[in-house]
Amino acid sequence: MRFNLKRYVFSGRYFVRNALFLMILATVVSIGIVGIGLLKSSGSDESVEAEEAEITEGLVLKVEAPSMIADISRDELNKIINDEQKVEVAAKEAVVLAKAKYDMTGRFIAIEDAVNIRDAASESAEIIGRLYKGASGEVLEAGTEWIRIRSGKVTGYVSAEFIVTDAEASAKAEEYIGGIATTTADNVCVRIDSSEDADILYLTKKGERFIANMDRNETGWTSIRLDDGSYGFISAQYTKVETGFSEAVSMEQVDSMKKALAEMAEEVAEKKAAALEEQAKESEEEKEPSEQTDASSEDESTGSEADDSREVNEKKTETDTKTEEKKEEKKEEKKEETKEETSGSEKEEEKAETETNASDLYLLAAIVYCEAGAEPYEGQLAVANVVINRLNTGKWGNTLADVIYAPYQFTGCQMSSFSTALKTGGSASCLRAAQEALNGNNSVPGYYYFRPYKNVALEKLSNYTIIGTHVYY
Repeated sequence: MRFNLKRYVFSGRYFVRNALFLMILATVVSIGIVGIGLLKSSGSDESVEAEEAEITEGLVLKVEAPSMIADISRDELNKIINDEQKVEVAAKEAVVLAKAKYDMTGRFIAIEDAVNIRDAASESAEIIGRLYKGASGEVLEAGTEWIRIRSGKVTGYVSAEFIVTDAEASAKAEEYIGGIATTTADNVCVRIDSSEDADILYLTKKGERFIANMDRNETGWTSIRLDDGSYGFISAQYTKVETGFSEAVSMEQVDSMKKALAEMAEEVAEKKAAALEEQAKESEEEKEPSEQTDASSEDESTGSEADDSREVNEKKTETDTKTEEKKEEKKEEKKEETKEETSGSEKEEEKAETETNASDLYLLAAIVYCEAGAEPYEGQLAVANVVINRLNTGKWGNTLADVIYAPYQFTGCQMSSFSTALKTGGSASCLRAAQEALNGNNSVPGYYYFRPYKNVALEKLSNYTIIGTHVYY
């Protein structure tokens, strides 16, 4: 059957009917298009809200084209999500969100202090190096328990719990980055305190690099950390400080620094002893002229009396003079003996006092070195103060030696390194901590014990403080 368009569609007889039909058809189509658009828009809004909610909760964006977000903000990134749909959410999957200030991809940061580097992935393996907090380097092999790293001159394994890597390291980089101090001259003195009168710990070489302890800098002085972990001060005039990450130190570097510090400590001690001896000698010489003056006055008086006697009786005078001379000789002999005894006694007392003071200082420094040698300076000072606190109570003894050698108290005094530390003071920072504690600088008043805090049920302690890896209570 043929359909005649001219008769049924375009005929004026059916025009009204057809127009109404077309209008209804157009309306239905429009409604359908609008409905589909609303459904898409609603679904898109819900998706964007969900994506934004997930991002807020810490989930990470997966970027198809990282160059798109090289230098853009999160707000601009959201526009890309809403407008261009070029970024998709990868829930619970870690990919880079945006370019961090410090890109630590393939690198690590030490988040604990004095982290051991071993030559194999085992706690029984040999320690070949050390990482101080904030040190960084390259990740060679990742692992769940041990990670193989390279930093400075050391390549080895570190426990995964003490470092962060890759994205986590990038996120924490600003928290752990510090200062690096480089010396600009040879034989610059590193001193125990920020004063030109303070003892010398070490003489640097030009170009040596140290960790700069920015929190402890003082006017004109830079606080630095030496390779063995001890602290000292160096004139800011001879150092250049830049922001950066420190590197690992090998055990050879640690041992070399300890040896240099011990030699310098011995040299300083010898100079102090020589100065004391010279001072005592000068004091003795000052006493001799006054004694000689008194003796000559007595001689003149005796001579005058002899002249008068000669005029009366020459023979008697000669006899009397001889007698007087013998008496004077005996007096002089007694004076000399008394003077020697007094001088010897004073020397012995002075020497004993010096030896006692030096003995107390080095004894306290030695126990600090053996108990907290790898701790930060604040921890070393705290250990020294625990010893002093015990001494002040009298409960553990009346002398430093009594307290330190008290049975079952300080295991450090049983270590082989303790005898060596008695001669050297252990390290510069331990000597400084001991001296400050003896001077009355008490950072933990009322605390008489300390232990690794991981071995203590802290909830059972009513009053305590944590410094480094120790809890003091």
